[in-house]
Amino acid sequence: MAEIGQYVDILLESLRKKKSILQRLLEENGKQEEAIKENSDTAAFDRIVQTKSSFIAELELLDSGFEKIYDRIRDGLSEEKAVFCNEIAQMKQLISEITDLSVSVQTSERRNKQLIDNYFSYARGKIRQAKKSVRAANDYYKNMSQTNFVDPQLVDRKK
Repeated sequence: MAEIGQYVDILLESLRKKKSILQRLLEENGKQEEAIKENSDTAAFDRIVQTKSSFIAELELLDSGFEKIYDRIRDGLSEEKAVFCNEIAQMKQLISEITDLSVSVQTSERRNKQLIDNYFSYARGKIRQAKKSVRAANDYYKNMSQTNFVDPQLVDRKK
């Protein structure tokens, strides 16, 4: 039972870390949204993406470790429910908070994706318009340079 208690403590700590990481991920999504709206500092945007990637990797490790430990003590925990009722209640509360945070993170990710899609659509339109302007200017200069050009003419002076 003492061994199960240690594993339960590890599970609780894992859930607390996951909650903390999700909160930080949500903060980074807010920073990312601002960077997208300002669309001036791509280096900051890249740093945010790298930070988020490291958070996601940490979350995956925590999830994997949690599952392994839970699988190991599932039966013992079921048998000793009364002994660990407080810890189980804490885990349920943390899981509920983590679920809420996960939904918030997914919502902010979708919002950021939409902002990025809109930005790229706008940028593609600007590039397309710039190409048309350059093409029109080139055609104009090409036509104008040919208007002052007189084709060679042969004058026959033998008469």
